[in-house]
Amino acid sequence: MRAMSCGGPRRGSVWTWVLVGFVLLVLAAAALGQAGYDDEVLDQIKRGPDPIQRISETWQQWSRVFVWIAAGLLLVVALKIVNPFRIYDSISERLLKRSLLSVDELLKRIQEEAEAAAENSPKEETVVEEGLLAGLAEVAEFTTAEQVPAYVLTVNDLMLDNIRVTLKRLRRFTESNADRYRDYMFSVLKGIKTLTEQSAEGGIASGLAVDVREYFADDKRYQAWGKVLGHAAKRGRHQDIAQGCLSFMRDVRDDRKGVPGLRGSLLGVPPSGGKDQSDPRKRGTPNGTSQPPPRDDGYSASEIPKIVNEETLPMIQEAAVQEARGFCSLIQAGGAPDAAHAWQFEFVRRQRQLHLKNEAQRMFAVFLSHERKTLREITKIRMLPCRTWEHMLRLLGVESGDQLQKRVENRLLTTQEIVVLEKAFLQTFAKREALAYVYGRDKDAGLMMDLHVPQIRRQALALLRQLRQAEPGPLDDATQTLNDEETPQNNQVKRLVEHYVYHPHDPPR
Repeated sequence: MRAMSCGGPRRGSVWTWVLVGFVLLVLAAAALGQAGYDDEVLDQIKRGPDPIQRISETWQQWSRVFVWIAAGLLLVVALKIVNPFRIYDSISERLLKRSLLSVDELLKRIQEEAEAAAENSPKEETVVEEGLLAGLAEVAEFTTAEQVPAYVLTVNDLMLDNIRVTLKRLRRFTESNADRYRDYMFSVLKGIKTLTEQSAEGGIASGLAVDVREYFADDKRYQAWGKVLGHAAKRGRHQDIAQGCLSFMRDVRDDRKGVPGLRGSLLGVPPSGGKDQSDPRKRGTPNGTSQPPPRDDGYSASEIPKIVNEETLPMIQEAAVQEARGFCSLIQAGGAPDAAHAWQFEFVRRQRQLHLKNEAQRMFAVFLSHERKTLREITKIRMLPCRTWEHMLRLLGVESGDQLQKRVENRLLTTQEIVVLEKAFLQTFAKREALAYVYGRDKDAGLMMDLHVPQIRRQALALLRQLRQAEPGPLDDATQTLNDEETPQNNQVKRLVEHYVYHPHDPPR
């Protein structure tokens, strides 16, 4: 038993040492084999290019490019997150709202009225060809009583100052909201101007909360408004309104005698005189403004200049002014035109002589142009104050319709004479409310319209069509001149003349 027990451990240790030796042999063989493999790989690497070196060279060559690309991507991500445009819009909107604080109350009233008007406005109806032409004919009226927004009546001196400051601040803003606010501000100015002029025409108090005459009498306010409106009148979508307001300011400031009726209205009281203000024919002029007494228009043919130059131009213009005043007084009195006392008749007579023809035409054109301008200043309306065809003949310096027709046949009419004929024809399409500024508003005025308006339309259209055959060039020039004066934006004057004169179509009865 002891022998067996002694032999067991010895045998186990032997096997252990044998196993250890075998493991060592295996590891030694593996190490030798690995050493041989490494030498072989190193030999192969040494024989070819070094990849690590190539990678290093490539990185050195393109590292800046990769860095800039990464920086650009990071910048794009940062801009996407920060969004500076949104920040700019937010800041700009805050500045815009801050510039409108002084007129915030007015803007609320304007928006409320605009919403109310939008809700109450009827839906537009489509019209056929005849309805469209009738609509174009109605557009040919050259004076209508504009509806002044209610918020205009509540504008006081301080609010008008705030409007000026706001318009000045809005110059640097280009957002659509800024354009809308500018529209609001200019609508107020247009309403003040319109209401003042309509009050002057009607001979009633203006009803404005602001005394326009006293307001613009302040030198600082007048100069400040001149700068703001002068800037707007140079460019932009509000050029026409700004220019009109500038002229209106000057008229109010200077209190010009050439704008009758405006003075009393701006003072807030109707013109005195005890005359009936309801009928324009019972007042000084067709629209009710006061007029100076008529002058003695007698003249000697030798007193009228033979040529027009710097010395004779003031004489011709002064004669045109006097003729316009006498013409309005004649129409107001309802008397028959007298062909014996008017310069234009002498200008027409001189055109029968060949050596005086050209100069007489030039003088008549200057005379008639200035007379039309004066008539507009006196009556404060765009329409001619002529109530009958005989009034038209006097304005054109002829004694009868046959004489005017012969002048057309002989191609003697100037551009200004053709403009008068076109204007007389187109204003016959005006609504009766607009024609009331010429004929009045009583029962007799309605009868006069029914009698004389169709006659003026028929006679003027016949002459214009005759001109189309005899003198197409001067007719085109006159049409363009009148279109530029009356409807330069939508060319309605030109469209109407082309429709009835050039094509021609018969006007509605």
